[in-house]
Amino acid sequence: MPLKYTVLAHRRVQKLLESQKDPALKLAVLDAMRKLQDYPLSLREMDTEKIKGLERAFRIRAGKFRIIFYVDVAERTVFVTHVEARKQAYQNLR
Repeated sequence: MPLKYTVLAHRRVQKLLESQKDPALKLAVLDAMRKLQDYPLSLREMDTEKIKGLERAFRIRAGKFRIIFYVDVAERTVFVTHVEARKQAYQNLR
């Protein structure tokens, strides 16, 4: 059994989840974040894509929202930096 990764969420992600009114969306985001503990095995079952132009950055689709995260393999940590609607998610990365 491989060791689990630690998943850390940025403060803006935590605020979004606390203020989210749609329980289905909130559950989808939390479920995706929970599955990231099994990185890299979990990438196969989720719709994950590498973000072009950024090193070690990936995105997961969760309905209309995108979950943007970075991976530090040496420290076995996944940093979830953004959870935003598709239209804004990629604009705020650069």
